[in-house]
Formats: sequence, C-alpha cells, structure tokens
Amino acid sequence: MTKLKRVMITGCGGMLGRAVYPFFLKHSTAVHASDRAPSAPWQARLDIRDRDEAERIVHDFRPDLIINLAAETNLEYCETHPDEAHSTNAEGAELMARLAHDHGAVHVYISTAGVFDGEKDGFYDENDRPNPIMVYGATKFEGEERVRAVCPRHYVIRAGWMVGGGPGMDHKFVSKILDQLIGGARVIHAVDDKWGTPTYTYDFACNLGELLERDAFGTYHMVCEGAGTRFDVAREIVAISGRNDVDVHPVGSDFFASEYFAPRPRSEMMINRRLSAINLNLMRPWREALADYIHNHYAVMLA
Repeated sequence: MTKLKRVMITGCGGMLGRAVYPFFLKHSTAVHASDRAPSAPWQARLDIRDRDEAERIVHDFRPDLIINLAAETNLEYCETHPDEAHSTNAEGAELMARLAHDHGAVHVYISTAGVFDGEKDGFYDENDRPNPIMVYGATKFEGEERVRAVCPRHYVIRAGWMVGGGPGMDHKFVSKILDQLIGGARVIHAVDDKWGTPTYTYDFACNLGELLERDAFGTYHMVCEGAGTRFDVAREIVAISGRNDVDVHPVGSDFFASEYFAPRPRSEMMINRRLSAINLNLMRPWREALADYIHNHYAVMLA
C-alpha cells in the first residue's frame, strides 16, 4: 500500500493494537500510539475521555488519520459499570471522531458483532439492523452512531471474536484454551450453543490498511471467513497443537454462567459483504488464520 502520512492510534495497548501499530509504523511517516494504561515504551498515555488532553495531542501531532481502538471490552465489567462503558465506548468515540473531523483527518472506529441480538439464523452483513442485548453492545452501537453523525470521512469496522496478541497480551478465548494445554489439562470444556466468526488481528491490520487506500467510507465487517462455536474453535486449537491426548467436551453456556454472566447473542456470525463488493476481502478462513497465529506465537510454549 501507499505510504500514509501521520497516523494516531488510541487504545493501542491491547490485542488489536499489537497488530495495528507495527503495520502502520511500517506504512506511514509518523505514528502516535497511546493507551489509557501504557504498557510499552512506544505508547504515550491518553484516556480518550479526557477532552483537554485529547485535544492537545491531536493539535500537536496533526494526524491525517485517527484509529480509535480504545474501548471497554470486558462484557461483565460493562454490565456492572455501565457509566464507564458509556463514557469510553460512546462519549469517547464521539470525541475522537469530532477531533478527526475538526482537524481534517479520516477516522476509524472499531466496533463489534455484539451490536446484533443474535436471533438471525444466517450471517449478519452490514445491512442488518443492530439490536444489542447487553451494555457492551449497546454502548458500542451508540459509539457507531455518534461517529457517523460528527465525522463524514469515517470507517466503522466491526470485528468478531478477537484472535491475536500473543503470550502475555492475549486475554481472550484462544489464550484461555492454550493456557490450559500448556498447563497440562487433559479435559477442556467449551460452549457449543453460541456461534461466531473469529477475527485474526494480523489479517485485520493488513485488510484495514488496504481499505484505507480507497475513499470508500462507511461501515464494514472485517472477520475471517467461516463460522463456528467456541467448542469448534477449542477443538481446532487442540488439533493444531497436536494434542491427541486432550478431550474437548461440549457444554452449554450455563456451565460458565457464574463467571460469564453478561448476556451474549446466540449468534455473532458475520460476513464481509461490503469488502467483497469492492473486491477487498483479504481475510483468510478462520482455521487457517488460527493455525498461523498458534504456530507463530505459541509453538515453543506448546512444545
């Protein structure tokens, strides 16, 4: 892709930031990466709820592009702290989009499959109407709406079940299964009544970079190809890891109800219809991407 100019990335300390930052560091002339709780020397501190600080950084850095990765993503925390979820996922999103518009920058807002209620039998595409059933999804959908309202030159990108980050940074489902394997587990339980589509952060960063080459603003889904349950993903992780001695047992969501009490859609399966329409769907099948991730980041630990 053509070199971008000045790129500002907020919320860069998480899983997705660890893929987005190196991509844009390579393909732009300057990158300002920040996070509410910086965890690396290349991250500055910025809480996107802090209007004065956000305005100062945007004014000083003069970005051509702002990528807002900052979000409160823990579903259980969002349910018990709805005001905090709203201030980050909705109000903070609007602030960064407004600053992008005021300074002539393009804005990217990362959203989620959680904006849907999960009642559709097939894959959700960009034309389906959001109807979130939990605080996280509701605040992210409000963030989408606020971004669209204040910054015409925007991309709202919906991701699925996130895969990436590597050891120490991956705190999602894949890491939880791998940690059990590394810890010597012989039996793993995984839910088989919730469907979704994984999103590999590396593929996401590359596809986002290519999309930004087009002036095709709007809402996009950016997930790997295919779908499955958590049970399907866990079984694939065990197979990729070569662990024939491990049994994966399917269970219902009630099995983990005490730990994961926030409502979750029955289906978060998405398809990249708009990317395909412009011949720009570069996301691999999720099994292929998952194998790439495990081999690149966990091979030594699994061995």
